[in-house]
Amino acid sequence: MKTLTWTGARGNKIELRAYCKITMQDKTVDADGYEIKVGEEPHTDANLELYVDGKKIDSSWDITFWKIIDTRDGYKKIWGLPVGMSDEQAVIVEKFLKEVIEAGKSEEVKAYEAKKAETTKAELKAEAQRIIEKAAKQEKIMTKAEYKEWAKRYNNAANEGGDGYIPELVTVEQLEWAKKTLVMADVQTNIGGC
Repeated sequence: MKTLTWTGARGNKIELRAYCKITMQDKTVDADGYEIKVGEEPHTDANLELYVDGKKIDSSWDITFWKIIDTRDGYKKIWGLPVGMSDEQAVIVEKFLKEVIEAGKSEEVKAYEAKKAETTKAELKAEAQRIIEKAAKQEKIMTKAEYKEWAKRYNNAANEGGDGYIPELVTVEQLEWAKKTLVMADVQTNIGGC
């Protein structure tokens, strides 16, 4: 259990107590009475408790909600917990929450997340490459607004305004995204290979 304490705007002693343990566990599904193992997935056992002047006020068991959100100008809070804080304190609390979560991950979970991130990166890179190759075959690259207008005219002419096939064309915005994605993938590859 890790704790973070500070003095609130009204002079109260505010304390967060948190623990987090994330491990890999077999996932099973029930298929009409038959339990089938479908692989491993991360399982989280966590709790974040809020104390004000030594009295427990609330808690949150789901790390999904361990995020800082805006409440009004100059004030923030932890999603789901009734504690306001300044922007400066929010930075400290956010760092504390991230450290608790990261420290609670087993080595297997870290490896799982790294593999998942690599897969996602490879998928994004492949999609970016597909967009660039498709754009190279187009006569003209339109903006998103131009394509929307073109698609409407195409649909009216080819499909008489009804439902039907409309060619999917690469827009300027998609092409820019694809180029940025490939540049970032190359930069990360070069950094990782150093």
